[in-house]
Amino acid sequence: MESNTFGLVVLILLLVVTRPFAERAWRAGRISDRAASWLVVGRLPVLGLGFGIAVGRPPLEVLVLAGIGLVAAFLLQPVALRRLVAVKAREPGEPPAS
Repeated sequence: MESNTFGLVVLILLLVVTRPFAERAWRAGRISDRAASWLVVGRLPVLGLGFGIAVGRPPLEVLVLAGIGLVAAFLLQPVALRRLVAVKAREPGEPPAS
């Protein structure tokens, strides 16, 4: 396995492995809906940054990739928030929406 492939695999595994922890914290009411939505969309800039670094792109391209991910995160955060609120409203026995 090439070194950049290993970095990409580690990045994807970290992003996938941390998601259930955030979901459990949200369902338990330890983090707000807004914080949970930022944790969902916050993976986009991290993915762009990590991908750019792992494949060895020049620093400017890495910043552009991370910037695109950041813009996407800001645009998608309200959508993620609405979806989380809708999920919480459908599930009985959950703590009230934050």
